[in-house]
Amino acid sequence: MDARDFSLNTLLKACSTQHANRLAIVDGTQRLTYAELDERVERTARWLLAKGVGPGNRAALLLTDGAPFVTLLLACGRIGAIAVLLNWRLAPAEIAWVASNAEPALTFANPRFMALLAEANAGEVIAIDEAHDPHGQFENIATSPHGARPLPDLKSERPLYMMYTSGTTGRPKGCLQSGSAVAASALGYAVRRGFTREERLLSVNPLFHVVGMQQVAAMLACGGCSVFAGRDYDSGAMLDLLHREACTTTSAFPTICFPWQTMKPVRGGVMPLTNYTGGAGMGRPQIYDFIERDWDARVVGGYGQTEVCGFATFIDYPEMILHPRSIGWTMPHVEMTVLDPDGNHLGPGEEGEICLRGPSVMLGYWRNPDASEAALGHGWLRTGDLGTMDARGLGYLLGRAKELIKTGGENVYPAEVDAVFADMPEVADAGCCGVPDKQWGEAVKAFVVLKPGETLTREEITSRFKSKIAGYKRPRYIEFVESLPRDPIGKLLRRELSARPVTQDQCAPS
Repeated sequence: MDARDFSLNTLLKACSTQHANRLAIVDGTQRLTYAELDERVERTARWLLAKGVGPGNRAALLLTDGAPFVTLLLACGRIGAIAVLLNWRLAPAEIAWVASNAEPALTFANPRFMALLAEANAGEVIAIDEAHDPHGQFENIATSPHGARPLPDLKSERPLYMMYTSGTTGRPKGCLQSGSAVAASALGYAVRRGFTREERLLSVNPLFHVVGMQQVAAMLACGGCSVFAGRDYDSGAMLDLLHREACTTTSAFPTICFPWQTMKPVRGGVMPLTNYTGGAGMGRPQIYDFIERDWDARVVGGYGQTEVCGFATFIDYPEMILHPRSIGWTMPHVEMTVLDPDGNHLGPGEEGEICLRGPSVMLGYWRNPDASEAALGHGWLRTGDLGTMDARGLGYLLGRAKELIKTGGENVYPAEVDAVFADMPEVADAGCCGVPDKQWGEAVKAFVVLKPGETLTREEITSRFKSKIAGYKRPRYIEFVESLPRDPIGKLLRRELSARPVTQDQCAPS
């Protein structure tokens, strides 16, 4: 195979030949084999061409996850169009900004999200009600012939999709990923996880996010099946689907798994989930111990970014216990190093910026050459995350460079503080950030969510911290809250926390 032909579509073509009659997608009542999925992608690609959408044009997807989303993404890749993956959790003004930046020719939208497009210039809008109209407009697009026009001859390094970053440091940036990059990430992940064609993914992370995308792409790489949980599924419905479809892996974060503890997840002595992807590097939620011990399921972790197509490192649970806050070793397709601000490589144990390179690194940011140069200019992807590596190449995450708290000339990594809270049985969730302080420049403020029925005072929290970490790292302010702001994969939005007011009644004892 010519290297330039390597893409998600070549993975699909291989599966449609080798595993033609095996299930590729389970989406509600729809069950598509690889041969059926490939045919639908081909017909949809020709329909897009007939609509005047071709190489370089953008087609936006404002859809729930499932067969239409995957089909449209792959169809865009087959004709060289760029799929713009819109986050339906955004506000109308945010969607409008993304649309003005991406300038899509077409937008495919679920009717329930139409209000989000009220302020957007999103091109021609085509409604697709995936759940309630399975035999409607999109079904006609995907199953009807649309002429025999030849598909363009494309290089796989062309952009496949544009996924906008979370915008934790300002306006979101359109991260451009090529078809070859997404395929490299999918193959590397599948190999490192030991996936086979027997794999069945319970897909619960939205495909507009890189974690959800990498999981589904990995199924295309190994010939496995993606089982989509509907957007309206609650925790119980997801658990039922997991058992009914005999799913073997998922990437469900603790917010999904916590309720399962009371739902008798092990049925007939079986919990079909054998691989569970948790986070790594930021403390170990107690739910992971429960999953390993009581469910006999395998917990794994990793670290990655949108800019590198998902997880770039991997760590098994025993290693997570032996090396707290470690992010593990790199995937087969990725290299990792630690650089100083001038781009010099740092030795084992020296703190600097985690940097990555390999075939899954992004092409750059859409219409943002300055940001692209800043991220890629040294020949490595500069992640913006601080960390270290040991002599064996095991990585450790210290936190976001922009989230580093500088108090009295000392550095405090928020992850260190969060990890102390993770060991408190009364705490359901916690996170910290830096807040202005007249004496020290910045001080640590913690936000704490208690478990139902539990109590914990600021004095008790301070007392527990004294034996754990240095005094300057302890929270000077503690606010008890009902929930913390997090993104779709559970990443804490510290910028939102730092914007909240600091009051005297939040002071913790020294």
